[in-house]
Amino acid sequence: MKWLHALGLPARMLAILAVVMLVDIGANAVLFERANEFALEAEEADSLADDLVVAARLLNDTPSPRRELVARELSRPGLRLVWKPQGGERPLAALDLGKMQQQLITYQPQLNQYRLQLHLAPLHARHEVDGSMMLADASLVTFHSEARDIFVLRASYLLRIILPTLLLVPLAWFLVYASLRPLRRLVRASRHVGTPHARPIEMDGPAEVRELIGAFNAMQRRIDDLLDANTQTMLAIGHDMRTPLARMQLRLDGVPMDGEERDALDGDLSEMRDLLASLQDFVALDEPGPAKEPVDLAAMAQTLVDGAQDRGYPAEYEGPDRLIVKARAVSLRRAMSNLIENALHYGGNVMVRVEIEKASVTLAVEDDGPGIPEEHLGKVLQPFIRLDSARARNTAGMGLGLPIVVRVLRSEGAELILSNKPEGGLRALIRLPQPPM
Repeated sequence: MKWLHALGLPARMLAILAVVMLVDIGANAVLFERANEFALEAEEADSLADDLVVAARLLNDTPSPRRELVARELSRPGLRLVWKPQGGERPLAALDLGKMQQQLITYQPQLNQYRLQLHLAPLHARHEVDGSMMLADASLVTFHSEARDIFVLRASYLLRIILPTLLLVPLAWFLVYASLRPLRRLVRASRHVGTPHARPIEMDGPAEVRELIGAFNAMQRRIDDLLDANTQTMLAIGHDMRTPLARMQLRLDGVPMDGEERDALDGDLSEMRDLLASLQDFVALDEPGPAKEPVDLAAMAQTLVDGAQDRGYPAEYEGPDRLIVKARAVSLRRAMSNLIENALHYGGNVMVRVEIEKASVTLAVEDDGPGIPEEHLGKVLQPFIRLDSARARNTAGMGLGLPIVVRVLRSEGAELILSNKPEGGLRALIRLPQPPM
């Protein structure tokens, strides 16, 4: 199959089109050949041949002004005759019925002098078989006949003409599907760009696709190297900064100074340690975590709400008493805790709602604070982004709280949706795309 890899994507599409056309042409050639084998029962063919000969004779002997009336009078149930004056064009036969035509001429050889022609009627016509005869003055007699067995013949004809198409559609779909399989793998892999240690895609498919896959793999390697370097750098900085901070704390404890000034310096050192801890937590999320396990989401949410109440905050929980989902307990608790702490810090209160939907579980964390301007709802999910309003309140932190939540939820296959409540306040919605266990 090496020759197949040498074909480019356009060449493959053309090859698929050529295969489909060849099969279609071959099937229709067989169909048209078999159409000439259509025939009537002997009694019915004899009756139709007699009616046509009688009609041709009478119309040939009838003056032109009366032929149209005579043709209508000669019509009967199952056979309708129409006379057309000289110069009229004979209907085009989409599919000639050679054997049936010869069958009628055999019963009535005189039909040959009237240049009998038969063909299948169009799909929209009421009758099953069309035909025409030419009189001595070159005027035409067209007829539409209904035969007892023609419906079966017609159904078989339709089945045969549709069957090749019905077979070719899945054939073409399969060939195109197989040709685009490497592209689908590339699309699936693109959803994981930037994730740690993503696996390279196997080189397969047309030359253009293999070239694209090669470029994608190289890009993924560069991203992996960059992420690894950044992670190691941030972890090293966090680790190395702990030692001088510890020394500063020891020296501060041994220096006599005013109590208020000491408290301020202690607060600054504590904030620096918290910043380093949050930074290490953020970069540590790139490391593989434990396997998912059953977790009681409702109990976890109630525990966090109870903890906020114990600290004197107005906090409420609304939802079921027990709700088991499959997740990483530590990561999910960290995400929920960050959202609850944000709500308490910026809104002064928190309402946690857990709801069960048809194929997912949602957890909403709401507060009655000022909310976030609509144009900044997407920005606050990015690392190291803090709004001016947060800075104005001298809020501690590096702007990593919500980004940590986003990364934690992404590892759980969940999503975070931020929105402002109409009555005021922020609503953070966690959607776990899994039914409860």
